[in-house]
Amino acid sequence: MTNRDSWDAAARARVSDRWTSHSADWNTSLTDALLAAAKLSPGLVVLDLAAGSGDPALSIAGRLSDGRVIAVDSSQTGLLLANSHAQQLGLGSRIECLQADAQAIPIAPNCVDRVTCRFGIMFFRDVARAMSEIMRVLKPGGRVAFLAWGSFDQPFFEATVGVVRRMVPGAEVPAEAQKMFRFAAPGSLDHELRAAGFSEVHEQTLTLPRIWAGTPEELWLYHQEVSTLCQPLFASIPPALSGEIDAKVSSALARFEKGGVLRVPVNVIIVAGTKALSRRFIG
Repeated sequence: MTNRDSWDAAARARVSDRWTSHSADWNTSLTDALLAAAKLSPGLVVLDLAAGSGDPALSIAGRLSDGRVIAVDSSQTGLLLANSHAQQLGLGSRIECLQADAQAIPIAPNCVDRVTCRFGIMFFRDVARAMSEIMRVLKPGGRVAFLAWGSFDQPFFEATVGVVRRMVPGAEVPAEAQKMFRFAAPGSLDHELRAAGFSEVHEQTLTLPRIWAGTPEELWLYHQEVSTLCQPLFASIPPALSGEIDAKVSSALARFEKGGVLRVPVNVIIVAGTKALSRRFIG
């Protein structure tokens, strides 16, 4: 399965009717933190990179009463789903979907007020080039905000992928999936923004709750469907161990259950910065 196929499969899984009610708030706290860092306000033009199937681009469009969102992703499948959901939500006039690479953003210079990216920057092939493109399209005084995964050593991954690694001899997280943790080291994402010329850069590490309105067993199934980059790891589970692993993962996730929902803590990195005003804007 190619990376493009993986992202297409993940996009379809995330919007599957099978998981709609269970996953309604799975990313809410993450999106709220990202958009708080972006400092949204009415009338802005926001570029959301690695937009997938429209989350958080649709959330951004819903908060901008008279603004506009440009959702960019390499997956046409995801963008078609995003556009369909935008129409269903009455947000079609506020969102534009573009299939493109973050290293070559097909929009004019100095035309967006904000750039956001949730769980995408870790997978950019050339981060320096992507940062250069972001700087190019961002207006002077504009702001960027990125959200990336913290360390693998955190409760959610230890309770899921970690169980598989411990129980299956020789099992390892695939190289592509390991890129999720590319900016887990404190200061590494901060460094990329400063190197690109952004100012007022601020990085923070947060522990946020992911809310799953279903059972531990259902969350484990959902995670296996959505985490397409980990499919080689899941495929390595011997049939003889499958039931035992499912039981151990469900037990590990069950400790986060309270009041009929799971509140799973996750550790993330958020960094934001601004594009300096040019001389002609300063006066």
